[in-house]
Amino acid sequence: MATPEPDDPSAPTHRIEPTATRPDQGGRGRTRWVTQILRPGNGRSEVGDAGDDAHTSVLPAHTRRFGLSNASAGEQPPARPRWRHPTGALLGWFPRLVSRVVVGPAGELDYAIPEELRRSYRVQGHIGSGGEAMVYLAEPVGEPDRQLALKVYRPGHDINRELLDRLRARGATDPYTPAIHGYGTARSSWGEDVAWEAQEYFAAGSLRTLIDQAPLPDERARDIVAAVAACLHHWQDSLQHNHTDVKPENLLIRKADPPVFALTDFGGAVRATMSRVYGSQAVTEDYAAPEVIEGRREAPAAWWSLGVMAHEMMAGRRPVRGENWLTVRNSEVDVSAIPDEEWRLLAQGLLTPVPAARWGYAEVRQWLAGERPEIVKARRYAPISFADVSHDDPPSLAFDLMDRSDKGSVWLRTHWPTLRTWLDREANDYTFDRSYLTVLDDEPERAHVAISALAARFVPGMAPRYRGHEVSAEGVLAMAVGESARHATLREAIELGALGLAARHWCDHPVCRAEGTNRCVLLERVQHEVPLIMRQVRTTVERVLATDARDVAERTPATHEWDRAWAEATELVLDPDAATRKRRHLRAQSWHPAHRSDAPRAEWWRAQRSAALRGPHGDVATNAAISTATMLLPSALRAGAAQRQLDRDQSRGRWRERWHRIAAAVGGGWSRARERLPGGDSRGDNGAQPPPDPDRPPSGTPYRNGSQTQRKQDRERRRVDRGMRQIERAMGSGRCRRFAYPAGLAGLAEGLGRSLLPPEGFFPQSDAVLAGYEVLLAVSDSPPVSALAAGAQSVTGLLPGGSGNSWWFPVVLGLALFVLGRTAAGKQRKARVRLMSYRLSVAGSLLMVVTVLAGGLLTLGSGILIPLDSVLG
Repeated sequence: MATPEPDDPSAPTHRIEPTATRPDQGGRGRTRWVTQILRPGNGRSEVGDAGDDAHTSVLPAHTRRFGLSNASAGEQPPARPRWRHPTGALLGWFPRLVSRVVVGPAGELDYAIPEELRRSYRVQGHIGSGGEAMVYLAEPVGEPDRQLALKVYRPGHDINRELLDRLRARGATDPYTPAIHGYGTARSSWGEDVAWEAQEYFAAGSLRTLIDQAPLPDERARDIVAAVAACLHHWQDSLQHNHTDVKPENLLIRKADPPVFALTDFGGAVRATMSRVYGSQAVTEDYAAPEVIEGRREAPAAWWSLGVMAHEMMAGRRPVRGENWLTVRNSEVDVSAIPDEEWRLLAQGLLTPVPAARWGYAEVRQWLAGERPEIVKARRYAPISFADVSHDDPPSLAFDLMDRSDKGSVWLRTHWPTLRTWLDREANDYTFDRSYLTVLDDEPERAHVAISALAARFVPGMAPRYRGHEVSAEGVLAMAVGESARHATLREAIELGALGLAARHWCDHPVCRAEGTNRCVLLERVQHEVPLIMRQVRTTVERVLATDARDVAERTPATHEWDRAWAEATELVLDPDAATRKRRHLRAQSWHPAHRSDAPRAEWWRAQRSAALRGPHGDVATNAAISTATMLLPSALRAGAAQRQLDRDQSRGRWRERWHRIAAAVGGGWSRARERLPGGDSRGDNGAQPPPDPDRPPSGTPYRNGSQTQRKQDRERRRVDRGMRQIERAMGSGRCRRFAYPAGLAGLAEGLGRSLLPPEGFFPQSDAVLAGYEVLLAVSDSPPVSALAAGAQSVTGLLPGGSGNSWWFPVVLGLALFVLGRTAAGKQRKARVRLMSYRLSVAGSLLMVVTVLAGGLLTLGSGILIPLDSVLG
């Protein structure tokens, strides 16, 4: 089977025998040895896998690549060492085991087909695969005798629905197009939407099977050229469609003699080919015209591909390409390898680098009729030089400036008058706005914008770039969420309007095609909305800095923080899920254990977060509030930490003052009580002894009722001490929330499990939930847990009416624990109430433990796993 080598895509077509092997070339030998170990039998030809043996012929010896072995020339393969005979079984078993364990699953993933398609089509085998899709041989369910080629695109690739609608309407009456059976999107096994299409299957293969027999006889080659020319003319004239990837693999054989070809997009239907993407076009570089590399989708590009195929049919290889795009763009193609002078004329006419001078259908028909059409030398403009390279037309210069943007910006700052004069006098192009050049005299920093304007005008098929970064919708989003070093470039591109110019490039977004404006709607939305968002962000930040938020005023947001804010605003506009993620992050600052912070303590930041969380999704004001709250979050963290410390100091001061008041009140009451007693101490505050009382008995003489007085004093002292201890315990009663709240959550889960767990048992749908449920059953059936459950059931059975076994009992108990914990922590509550709540929380938590153990932990786990299974399953 002929195939281009990956390391040299410009190499001539060669043959690979079914038994051919490759010699060890440096480090390649080890790689191929590992491949043979992991894929036993990979060197053997598997007849019928892709149909190669039936449709691929062997080239003559002079077209083969150097370095291939000569096994096909009659040489015998080397004999197997004798030590391999006794160990052959083991050596064969081990690679098969490794292949089944390692390679097998990967292969199944590569060629997985959505279930929806398997219901409609019966897949018979794998035909081929390419960079965009995988192709299978299938037949519709209910039509066993009809074979189709089922193409399943990889995620991220779409189909040309407009063209497929037109082809499907034509049915099987058009000989130059395949009959379309169906197309659409399907959900893959990984939950992704993939595009697919089913079309007519061509058992005879493609033009590649004929070109592999090169050099072909003159008459046979002329028939092929005539058939391909008729097919290209039909696509361009009748279908009004310029195919961007004309190559032998895409020309399928409908009829062999005389040949008739149908042009299709199946680059991998016969075998995988080397395709690259230029400006959202998938093309094969070996057959691509120079202007295709620039992103231009014009009719002459297809006739260049025919010229490459004509050269390959007569010379056995493709023409030698230049070292780079500029060489091919500005030099004639060497066709001296073609021995016949008449065929050299055809190749020269078709391989003309200038599209306007290239032969088309009319000239090919004249050549087939025996005439000699003239090779027109296209008028070339006086070249303009940039970085030692001469350019003859604006597209070539625009592409080179965009490709080397750093040098291009320096060159434009000094040579923009020359470029303007060249566009006026030589190119005669007045559609390009010259203001992008004249403004460079006063604002040289806009040189990159001028390059973007030139690229949007002259090479719109290329993916737009700014300062070397791709600024398509996907590229802009990657810059917004990527490295912070790119945020400044993204901000500059938006502020200077470069994304508005990038929107003029072609894109393949369905929403943009639906608009019918030939502009990227997503980029235009970014260019319009992001400046509005950032204008509101700046206004809000300036207002916050001007208020009494001194903690923010101490540090104005730095330049890199503003750049990050521009990137986040861009992400909010392009990514519909970005707002949800950022809102979740802002909301988590209050409740999430891992992300909870002091930022909500800052009142000014809390107001911005409230606006971000409550605003309508996608609104400019809402996105501005999200960007403001996100950008000021570091300042809010510092402000919240300072506020928390201030609140803590003030709380300590209040408690200290309250304690002093309580101590003074208790001390005053104790003094008054002592004064009321007959033997009370009546010294003043200065410690002086009061005047002697003539009625008081001498020292050492007890009172008449001394025993009763002493008992009263002891009771009063104990009452005061008990009150103080009660106050101290009440101050720490809020600690009951540490066990009351978890017990309350366990009660809610217990009640939910009792209500949801069916009598016949729970059968999870999710594998993860099933594994957890099996562990839960094992724990519940273990002897220690079973013994505890039996004891707990005997305790709950003492509750009246069998309420201990009902589903609502743990729920009510859990809610009561939440209320008791909140009451015990209430600072405005009386000490007696707080202490009572604390004691009830302890008792309720113990009762909750008994209730949970009564279910053997099975109902508690079911209350968590059953809802989780409904979400995951």
